Amino acid sequence: MNHEYTNKFNLIDQYVLGKLAADEAEEFENHFIDCPECVEQLNITRSFIDDLKGLAVQETLVSSNKPAALTRRWDRQGLGPRHYWAAVACGLVVVVGVLAFFGGRRLNRLEAELRQAKEETSAISQQYQRGLETAAASDKQHEDARQQLAQRLEELDKKFQLEGVANQSVRSSAAPQVNFPIYALVSVRGHSPAPVDITLPASTSRFALSIAVEESRVFSTYRVTIMDHQGKTVWQRGGFRPDAYHALSLSLNSKFLTPGSYDLRVEGLTPPNQWNTIGSYPFRIAR
Repeated sequence: MNHEYTNKFNLIDQYVLGKLAADEAEEFENHFIDCPECVEQLNITRSFIDDLKGLAVQETLVSSNKPAALTRRWDRQGLGPRHYWAAVACGLVVVVGVLAFFGGRRLNRLEAELRQAKEETSAISQQYQRGLETAAASDKQHEDARQQLAQRLEELDKKFQLEGVANQSVRSSAAPQVNFPIYALVSVRGHSPAPVDITLPASTSRFALSIAVEESRVFSTYRVTIMDHQGKTVWQRGGFRPDAYHALSLSLNSKFLTPGSYDLRVEGLTPPNQWNTIGSYPFRIAR
């Protein structure tokens, strides 16, 4: 039993009036021994009841000592003794005071319960609001994760398609091809010869260039550079070595070079790390 329970069920008044069961009275006594507030309220209630009982006893004694004849005479005259009306007034004041006291206590308990209900309602409302905010944040995180996953899947799909095209191109280029055209390039010597015309047929995906190295010096390695008509480098690769016919060979994809004029230059490497121009081989691509 706690203090809130005693106030809620008005156990103090019931205990003073003797309306509690034996086990409830014993439990209440065990409680108010350690509760100064309950002891104070118990003393106040007892004092009110004792005062009320004292006034009732006093009125009874006064009424019993008056002669009946005098009482009848007062009744005939329509008058009453002063102390009689004073006692009645005091009794009414006491009754009103007791009612006001208990009514005030009841009102205080109701106000306390109302405050507690408001606090609980506010706490529940705040908890509900936090739940809504948490749910909204969770939904936003889920939507962000879903969008990121969709974006990642789209990127992977594009990458897969690109790799598929690249692999297809590699497989096509790696497949053995026969009868693809081979063009021999002529080096420029003192004059500018007409570029070699290379007309690529639509039936083949590759073509080859044969580059005769007419330099008498022997280099450890050769480098080939292809430039367009504006002098911009389109392709460059080192590590070439001449074959038994002292020629360099280069195989290209038919779509690698767009139609136009080009200049192929061959350089040889001499120690320590110097490239020397050996020849220039102009050609023109047509389709």
